[in-house]
This record gives sequence, C-alpha cells and structure tokens, in this order.
Amino acid sequence: MTSKVSNEPDEILIPKNSLKMGFVVPDLIASQLSYYLIMNLNEQCATSKNDYVVFFENVSSKVIDPHFAIMNTAELWTFDGTLISTTVSTTLTSINSMSPAKKYFYVWDLEWLREMGKNFEYNIKAFISDEVELIARSEDHSAAIKNYCNRDVIGIVDDFNINQFIRIIDNEVCNTA
Repeated sequence: MTSKVSNEPDEILIPKNSLKMGFVVPDLIASQLSYYLIMNLNEQCATSKNDYVVFFENVSSKVIDPHFAIMNTAELWTFDGTLISTTVSTTLTSINSMSPAKKYFYVWDLEWLREMGKNFEYNIKAFISDEVELIARSEDHSAAIKNYCNRDVIGIVDDFNINQFIRIIDNEVCNTA
C-alpha cells in the first residue's frame, strides 16, 4: 500500500495514491499543538505529494509559517479527504459538517480533566460518535480515553507524527476493504 523513502533521517511513508488530509484545530497560536502540527506538515510538504490543509475555528497569528493551505472551518463542507480533529469542539464541528470526509478524533489533550471541559454531556458526544475513530497521543492517554468513554482507540500517534497517521489510515482502509 505504501512505498518507503529511506534516504531521509526519519523514514517518510508515501502512499501509492496520494492522500488528502485535513486537520481541524481551534487556532494556530503559539502552542505545543500548533508547533508540532505545522512543523510536521511543513516537513511532509517538502517530501511528499500528499495534499494537506489545516482548518481553524478562530483567526489568530501563526506560531510558524505554514507551507500548506489553511482555511476557516466554514470551508469544511467542501473537504472530501481524511479529516482529523484535535479537540472536543473541533470534533463536534467536523461531525456536524456535511463533509463526506472520513473522520478521526486525535485526542491531543484530556480536556475533561480541565475546568472548561467538565461538561460530560457535551464532551462525550465527540467520543462516542460512530462518525469518528479515536486516536490517542500516548499509551497513557489511550487508557484514560478507554476509562472515560469505554471506547478503544484505533492507534497512537506521537506529537503529530504524520507517518504514524498515514499508517493508521492505511490500516483502516485495508481493514474495511
């Protein structure tokens, strides 16, 4: 399903058919999430023929200049690739969009542990929806997610490692074909 390019320091996976991947984030301000997302996508854009776009909820300055498209979430309805949301809010936005995209929730932060994330009825909708598959950031997050919503994650991705996302997505395609 994928071919390998091994002359790079970190092995880059290039699917035989290029992927169209979208990431939905609250904003692109200076944060760990924004830094890893933009840094890893910029690296992929330099070596891959995949199409990447980041959708944001709130207009903000960017932590790093992106080398890929960025759009407001109002444009989600036109996106037909693989869509990866990063928060409860962005996941609910992607679920409610009319987009035909395959949807994943990359649980970057355990929001329910924070004061602003204590609304169980609101949060749980993002975790139990049949429209999204869950991806954790670490083994510890995976266990916490299972405990919170009684649902297993389909994979673990370290700090927005795009190759790990590609492996998970390729594996999902193989398992459903």
